[in-house]
Amino acid sequence: MEEVNILVNMTILLLVAGICSVIFKRLKMPPIIGYLAAGIILASYWTMNDDTEDIIEFLANVGLVLLMFCIGMELNLEKMRKTGAFAIMVVLIQIPTMIIGGYIFGALMGWDPIQSLFFGAIISGSSTAVVTTVLKSQGRLSKDDIETIVLITVVEDVAQVLILSMASPMLGGQSLDMMSIITMLVIIIIFMAASVAFGILAIPRLLDWIDDKMPNEVLMIMSMGLCFAMSWVSVMIGMSMAIGAFLMGVIVSQSRSRQKIEHDVTPMKDIFMAMFFISVGLQISPRGIMDNIFLIIMIFVIYAVLKAGSVIVAYFVGNKSLRLSFMSSVSLVAMGEFSFIIAKEAMDAGIVSDAFYTSVIGAALVSMVMLPLLSGNSGKICDFLYTRAPRPVVSAVGAVEAIREKQYNRLGLTSKSNVAKMKAKAIQVYVDIFILAGMEMVFVLFSEDISDTIYESITILNHLETYLIVLAINFAALLMPLYNLVNSIIFLEKSIINAERVATRHGEGDLQRATIRFFRAFIRVKIWPLILTLDFAILAVIPNYFGFWGYIMPAIAAIAALAVTVRFYKLTKKP
Repeated sequence: MEEVNILVNMTILLLVAGICSVIFKRLKMPPIIGYLAAGIILASYWTMNDDTEDIIEFLANVGLVLLMFCIGMELNLEKMRKTGAFAIMVVLIQIPTMIIGGYIFGALMGWDPIQSLFFGAIISGSSTAVVTTVLKSQGRLSKDDIETIVLITVVEDVAQVLILSMASPMLGGQSLDMMSIITMLVIIIIFMAASVAFGILAIPRLLDWIDDKMPNEVLMIMSMGLCFAMSWVSVMIGMSMAIGAFLMGVIVSQSRSRQKIEHDVTPMKDIFMAMFFISVGLQISPRGIMDNIFLIIMIFVIYAVLKAGSVIVAYFVGNKSLRLSFMSSVSLVAMGEFSFIIAKEAMDAGIVSDAFYTSVIGAALVSMVMLPLLSGNSGKICDFLYTRAPRPVVSAVGAVEAIREKQYNRLGLTSKSNVAKMKAKAIQVYVDIFILAGMEMVFVLFSEDISDTIYESITILNHLETYLIVLAINFAALLMPLYNLVNSIIFLEKSIINAERVATRHGEGDLQRATIRFFRAFIRVKIWPLILTLDFAILAVIPNYFGFWGYIMPAIAAIAALAVTVRFYKLTKKP
């Protein structure tokens, strides 16, 4: 009877998914939409018993493992070293923007901080499969531009693997305290680094030896065994099975037999991947979509605006033309496979509600349906915006683009070492800004926990006094990244002025005197008053229980503590 149940379930799932995929393929939509639609249809008209649910969950987990294994194999480390700098830069700008934007949107919607963080993580990536299929079928961009966009989606997958790793304590139902999260992150980092480092040394050689000495099926069986073994180890240390499968895919990608493995695994992956997306669709009902249609549209709009805007900025910083920046950004507006993975993990862990999950999946479906339309007409949309936008706006954008190109040309006139230092400092500015944002998100999440810990340790203080101490700690913690940020900006401004001098000697310098005066004035500003002012400004936007004096008193306390520390240091340095 159990065999018949399995056969009936597989028959229904695969046939309905196949029919839906054929229909959506005729509509020039990716097959993934057909799988999701099949799940939604079956959720409405198919009554499942406990055995059926267990079977589907098992098949979906197998599909998740195989999907992540194949995504990992797409990450060619050698290619990343040669051409991945631009893609990494785009993702470094885009992912934090998406997470912070999603967090802000979630807070405005009244979601708690954890849900808001997960929402930002869910919308941070794009679908490699959907984007690749749409771009190659349309052929509107050059081969190099398409490869760059696909590489960006692969790097996004890596970033989302890291996000999913850091979310493992919450997904595992562990208590949300600082020490447990720090411990878990250390374990995750050690596990991932050790797995990739030691795995790359041994496993590719083993697979290459099997490829030379054994039949092809032995090679596939061994690679699949290693994939599931790594997934099992990942689960044992409290991480998602998807992370282990992805890491093994990255390791296997370094083998010269990678193409054979990928060729043999792909048909099996396609079948079980369909099961995974069907299981995602089974969690959604058409009634649920209609009940949350307004939220679905809002999520899609937020996702599209944040994704397109952040990619345009990243391409612009990378000295790409505005038209290419716009067309590439629009081509990435399709939520990725990881959106479903992270959303499903969060719902299974009880972090997000059914309505939240339905809305996110509905928005992902909308993005996939809209991608061919948006990407196919991206050139026309760009021309329309250019012709209909107010002339002052067009002129301002053109002026900014011209300034950027001139700055890149000026940098080309300076030494390579200076250019390398400027790039390093620019990266430092970005990292410091991200650290500042991350620190404030941590204080928002854990300020009450830290206050309670201090209250339990120092019983003579009340809750309000311990919370003031937390605010003072927050103020002091911001000083070092702000110091690095201001120093990096000053270095960049000095480099820009020096590049302007070199360009002037070559007859190409035309930076406005007012701009140079502003740069020089900023450089001459006393650094610590500026840092303290910025620190206070950042703290002022973080809500607290005390109003205005809740900002002033911790700042005064932190400044006094800093002054005492500096004075003590100077006294100890005297002979």
